[in-house]
Amino acid sequence: LAVPKPRTIQRTYRFNTELFESFEEDCARHLANPKLVLEALILQWLEAKPDTRASIALRHQERFGSSTGDD
Repeated sequence: LAVPKPRTIQRTYRFNTELFESFEEDCARHLANPKLVLEALILQWLEAKPDTRASIALRHQERFGSSTGDD
């Protein structure tokens, strides 16, 4: 039998401290819940066409360089 997946899951990712503080401050200024903003961004990414995702990833790589997630 297949084990049902939990409805929610907690994961941990590392972000540049200044970047994430800026994000949280911006959310607070606009009275937005950071979790809901992140969910919206994830959904936008998942619903985007592959060429749009590739374009976003390329722009990010050009601006910030290659990222291994080891920050």
